[in-house]
Amino acid sequence: MKDFSIAFFVWGLSSDAITNIASALSQGFWRQKVSKIYVLYLNGSPAENTSFPQGVEFVHLGVHRARQAPLPIAQFLRTVKPTFLISLAFLNVPATLGWLLGGRRFTKLVISQQNTLIYKTQIEHKGELLMQLQLWFARLLYSKANGLVTTTRLLLEELINQVGISLPKKHTAVIPNLVDLTRVMAQAQVEPSHPWLKHKEKPVVLSVARLAKQKNFSLLLRAFAEVRKRFDARLIIIGEGPEREKLEQLVNKLGLGQDVSLPGASENPWSSMARADVFVLPSEEEAFGLVLVEAMVCSLPVIATDAIAGGPRTILGDSQYGLLVPNQDVKALENAIDKVLSIADLRAQLITAGKQRCEAFSSEAVAQQWLSFLEQL
Repeated sequence: MKDFSIAFFVWGLSSDAITNIASALSQGFWRQKVSKIYVLYLNGSPAENTSFPQGVEFVHLGVHRARQAPLPIAQFLRTVKPTFLISLAFLNVPATLGWLLGGRRFTKLVISQQNTLIYKTQIEHKGELLMQLQLWFARLLYSKANGLVTTTRLLLEELINQVGISLPKKHTAVIPNLVDLTRVMAQAQVEPSHPWLKHKEKPVVLSVARLAKQKNFSLLLRAFAEVRKRFDARLIIIGEGPEREKLEQLVNKLGLGQDVSLPGASENPWSSMARADVFVLPSEEEAFGLVLVEAMVCSLPVIATDAIAGGPRTILGDSQYGLLVPNQDVKALENAIDKVLSIADLRAQLITAGKQRCEAFSSEAVAQQWLSFLEQL
């Protein structure tokens, strides 16, 4: 048994990407015999998410907004004194403030950065005060943490060279995100709800992500419009977000209303992955791309853009495990979709390679990397 305890800080307990990472990592830690795991959360109920191991202790912080979290986090750390506090993504700033207020003497803080702050502040959310403050706080606070973990080498280099984070090299690590393979495979067996997959008549191109500028779904729509001239296929984009109206307008402009569906978010996108023909992630920026691994688990060939921050390249290599195409290149994406839909041998090759690759992102494999890093702190 590992003689230390770990607390995660997550926003809620629904099946969003960050919570899924925390639950999969908890499973891996539990199997590695970590003595105690806590999950600090702001919203939802433990009953909403059964993917955490049974021994986890859930702690509601008594507030529902991230900016209200520092004081309750400080109180928890002073009372419970876990060995490590791990914060994820946009919760890193309130977690660090809470740790500085009340837990620095008892607990080591490890920040896990899941996106590129430079892209968020200078491109996607340029001019938005909240994002500018997040960058400012990161410069001020991240260097005070005991450890910093990123999902790609490019993301770590950005934080050090552009954001200005200063930590000893042994206090930083590049560790990929992870997938609970067993859970995904089980959920993939459920019958999909979408009629195009439930009663399949045509090949289906699938994508799953938040409808946000970062995901660049306009690129996929334009590429699919060209593919559609040669293939009687359909496109489903599962997700919700601020770009919905713009994307719906583009669908109509391209004359794709009968062949493109934006059904909204899904609690079980894996059942759709298991019935689709090709998965595409067209992101402009992607610090990892967990859905690529999930699609591989579901035996779905994958295509992704070589996005800023290097997430898809980390997963796919130089097209060894899926087709990696240049960022923002409509023609290259169109050609890749064409190939996967039309060449049976390529589909089979990508499915086999993807199934082998996803083992590197299992809960056990990634949890061991995390534990090796934590033990040296």
